[in-house]
Amino acid sequence: MMLEELKQSVTPAGGEFVTLLKQPDADVRLVCFHFAGGSAQSFLSWRQPSTNICELLAAELPGRSRRYSESFAPTILDAAESFADAYARLEPRKCVFYGHSLGALLAYETARILAKRGIAGPDRLVVSSRSAPGRFPASVGLPELSDASLMKYLRDLQGTKQSVLENKMLMEMMLPIIRADLEIIYGYRHHNNPVLEIPVDVIGATDDHHCPFELLLNWRNVTNGKFSLRMIPGGHFAPIAHPDIVLEAVNSLR
Repeated sequence: MMLEELKQSVTPAGGEFVTLLKQPDADVRLVCFHFAGGSAQSFLSWRQPSTNICELLAAELPGRSRRYSESFAPTILDAAESFADAYARLEPRKCVFYGHSLGALLAYETARILAKRGIAGPDRLVVSSRSAPGRFPASVGLPELSDASLMKYLRDLQGTKQSVLENKMLMEMMLPIIRADLEIIYGYRHHNNPVLEIPVDVIGATDDHHCPFELLLNWRNVTNGKFSLRMIPGGHFAPIAHPDIVLEAVNSLR
């Protein structure tokens, strides 16, 4: 799917969400929230495994892809408010929110805002590769924001192709986006209320040294609902390669 196709697939709610897979008869909607430096396109590969299972939407922060001309989000809560506004305009449907890394915080805070407003939000939250909010600073494991530190961080995460890292023009475009996304994590402060009442499923990766088991376990404190934690082989981006795990949560609502 090219950028022009993404532009044409935006829901009527506005620019916050892209519909990656339209399935009007699907019982369940899956909404994915991308990682730092990512975009809605980060979940293009999820279309095929989602076919005949769910409608697939992806949230997109401003300052990239279709929203390149917009200013970066000043805070995670500002972004979550915007996502909640847009989600509230969608047709009600059973739903799973999934967020990876930065996206975990965005999905979590969007779900909390919807709950606080009394608006039907996700029936289940799935997060991966992000330490739980609250107990430790959100910036644990993050690099300094200089170009050199960001480049080293990207290499360590092993989620960016070497050809991209060596492309000066591409990196000049990417680094400001990654820096802006990390800045809102640095500025994030967690407030305990409201506590979610929905199941929360957490996925971690055994070789993700930036987000070990101990930092994932505390997600159990954000909900009064059921909690699960699964560790899979691989590094920081391993969960993105396993949509089948998230689709298990989707199937639980069908």
